[in-house]
Amino acid sequence: MTQETAQRDELLAAELVGAARDVLNVMFFTDIMEEGEDYNGPKPLPIQVRVRFSGDQCGEFRMEVDDLAAGSMAGSFLGTDPVTAPSREEIDQVMGELANMICGAFLSRYEKEGLFALSSPEVLRPASGELSGVHRALELMDGFMDLRVRWGSVSA
Repeated sequence: MTQETAQRDELLAAELVGAARDVLNVMFFTDIMEEGEDYNGPKPLPIQVRVRFSGDQCGEFRMEVDDLAAGSMAGSFLGTDPVTAPSREEIDQVMGELANMICGAFLSRYEKEGLFALSSPEVLRPASGELSGVHRALELMDGFMDLRVRWGSVSA
């Protein structure tokens, strides 16, 4: 990896974290406790959401989040009673929307003049698929989240 590529990847990772922090603070009432290249805690039953984008550049965004954090964030987003857990369908819908918002915020931050079309979020249970690209592991108040972005054509 060249120094230029490493610098670009660090900028991409910083923009991923900034976009996630903005969305999580405003829409989900939670925050990032720590960030890094890897998450060292347990990863119980992660949910993965994929959003493909095309336009000035093409690529793919993936978000992986554990069930506990997903349920907590879905409840906050939906404004449900804390003792009533959201259904699995509600959690999947909210996690799809979260991935869509973070992907859109990231692209707006990183490619300020770019025009993009986002695919509908695809929730993958259990998490699957290659997780390559620039990434950041985040420790949230209630669990973990892993964000990845990969530029270039992506297979279906």
